[in-house]
Amino acid sequence: MSDLFKVCQEVMVKGGSDIHVYPDQPVFYRMNGLMARLDDFILSEDQVKKIILETSTPKAREILGRQRQVTYAEEVANVGRVRFSVFLDKGKFALSMRLLAQKFYELEDLGFSESVRKILAMPNGLILVGSPSGEGKTTTIAAILNFINKHFEKSIFTIENPVEFVFKDDKSAFIQRSIPVDISNFYNGLCEAYRVDPDVVVSDSINYSDAMDQALTLCESGCLVIGSTEGGDCQQIMDRIINSREPHERDALRTKLASQLKMIISQRLVPQEGTTDRIAIFDIMINTPQLKSLIKNSNMSMFRALQSQGEIAGMKTFDSQLTSLVRKRSIDQRTALEFAIDKNRFIGHS
Repeated sequence: MSDLFKVCQEVMVKGGSDIHVYPDQPVFYRMNGLMARLDDFILSEDQVKKIILETSTPKAREILGRQRQVTYAEEVANVGRVRFSVFLDKGKFALSMRLLAQKFYELEDLGFSESVRKILAMPNGLILVGSPSGEGKTTTIAAILNFINKHFEKSIFTIENPVEFVFKDDKSAFIQRSIPVDISNFYNGLCEAYRVDPDVVVSDSINYSDAMDQALTLCESGCLVIGSTEGGDCQQIMDRIINSREPHERDALRTKLASQLKMIISQRLVPQEGTTDRIAIFDIMINTPQLKSLIKNSNMSMFRALQSQGEIAGMKTFDSQLTSLVRKRSIDQRTALEFAIDKNRFIGHS
């Protein structure tokens, strides 16, 4: 595994996160959201195949042979846990790897309030966590599960593609199933959850209608469901979920969401002024009676206003945090304008 080790070590030293390996081309890697290349590392297809053989299980290779792609995660000696996505590029095997940090953040370190922590103590309901790919939602969900594991006696069932953070049982007991090795898809995983008596169910994706419907059914049966979704602020996430349905299905979905939704957490990573680091910002909606009414009655025009007024209750908005970071000179005005939801708030200051 010397080829894999050398590449991973080089990227780790540079502070990178994702590695892209295509046969007979320089290795590319991502650092703080930007792509860079390692011109001294060019692997042949035979070397790529060797990495795949050394890191994958027979089941993963069977899936690769059948579907021409597979995703899995494995421990790599002296590197740590790595997520592998293997696929064909112009008829040759290629792979994308993500170096998975196994550090669990505390919710306090992420700036989550006591109100957020109280929601995690609830016996049932739906929590949505969203961000663009690579901007931290898996890390945030891991922090949430770490908090539950430390404080509550729960049975936790996860459906992931693949399993990234591996949990050790503390007060809670974990079952972690990986797609496609342990279960075929998210919908089937959510259906299977009924059979293992869970208190908390986590789905690595809740973007499909059948998966969302099954998640809401689990909430109604008494589970706390934590679902990962795509990015946007909280209102954009809500609008996207509802508008993905046929018009005649939307009222029923709104009623269920108004009843079962407890919280939406969305996040972005924004470039820090004067460094190559990025700062996490959060958009948090806690489903108060006023917001329940807006969701149920499809009256979203006041959604962000109520969210902005709810900071005492633990809510946050991207724009208020961007304003605060500009005042602290942690980011510049141009960055704030780029990431703002209400860009008029920042126009004229860039």
